Amino acid sequence: MADLNDPARLAELHQVLLRDDADAILDSCVERAAELAQAPMALVSLIVRHIQLFRAHRGLPPELCVSCATSRSSSFCQLVVRQEAPLIVEDAVHDERVPKELVERYGIRAYAGVPIRVRRHVVGSFCVLDVVPRGFGPRVLEGLERLAAEVGARIEVLESDAPPPSRTVRERLAWFEQTARTLEHALGAIAPVIAEAQSAAATLPEAPPASLSPADLRAAVDCYRDMFAIAAELAEDAMLLSRSSPAETAAEIALATRSLARDMVEIRPLIRLAEGVLQGTLDERAAARAAHVVRDALAAHETASAAVRRILATVERARATEAW
Repeated sequence: MADLNDPARLAELHQVLLRDDADAILDSCVERAAELAQAPMALVSLIVRHIQLFRAHRGLPPELCVSCATSRSSSFCQLVVRQEAPLIVEDAVHDERVPKELVERYGIRAYAGVPIRVRRHVVGSFCVLDVVPRGFGPRVLEGLERLAAEVGARIEVLESDAPPPSRTVRERLAWFEQTARTLEHALGAIAPVIAEAQSAAATLPEAPPASLSPADLRAAVDCYRDMFAIAAELAEDAMLLSRSSPAETAAEIALATRSLARDMVEIRPLIRLAEGVLQGTLDERAAARAAHVVRDALAAHETASAAVRRILATVERARATEAW
């Protein structure tokens, strides 16, 4: 049984998480899967620490198309990754293995998912879903496994992208500290909006969501976008540093910065929902309903803040011991 929070497993999902653009190969795979299974929905679902992230999808409800994620704890795909084996659900209402939140909220009744493997680890599930009870024959399962192999190979290609070298060791160290302090302040600034989203998610469906001003939402979105780009660059530089320096603290900074970048990815579904409200494609109730589904993404804000503190502590220790 796989550990969903295994750092080695999560480390296979870095570049593919940071990239927010559509991928033609992954999109083609979900289209072919939906056609093969004659199912209305198909997904490339990557299981991270707090959420399942849809890296490619077809047929999702509008708010999930916007957020591209749900809570990991409510997902069927977590079971595929945990067991490292295919999962067939013919009627989710009567299947005790699966969480019922997506069944009740979106009417998911049938599911077939197979592991997505990247090198030695299962990183997600390649799956099809239906809103009526049904079976999936051997031909469908075999086809999904072939397509999942294509998906895994594509993720390996995306993960192999490497940035060019930059900055000396001492320049990077100073930049890590400066950047981490900037991110620390930015995470503090966005905290009230995250708290408001958490409150809205907790009160549904009993009460309408509290209204955030467009200015607050726009500020949160802009703040996040800046933080995301900075955290991604920080993680890439830290990996280069760990490869060029034997110091133990270099490896610690690399781990903390990659953790931070993944946390920022897990906050992104909430930011997408905020953008949907600002652009008028989602009303606040629909956005809050989706925020309820991705409620575990809210925890990523706390772990991102903790990762920033670890980076600062490690940099200070390195300077104190003159490790470099």
